[in-house]
Amino acid sequence: MSRGMRTRVGITTILVSALVWLTPMVAKALNVGDHAPDFLAFSTVGEAVRLSDYQGKKNVLIFFFVRAFGGV
Repeated sequence: MSRGMRTRVGITTILVSALVWLTPMVAKALNVGDHAPDFLAFSTVGEAVRLSDYQGKKNVLIFFFVRAFGGV
């Protein structure tokens, strides 16, 4: 294999790899009545909190500030 061909193959491999890693994963939409998947988040004071920590409690409110860190 010539040097030019190896260079093109290498560049193509890098570009395809980057495309695979940068392609967003499609999340499954939840329907009414579905259980929320467990996740880890950090509180405003830096404590790690899991949704499963609140399993069995009466109500859990999850609220996200859409533009909290957006600079707009």
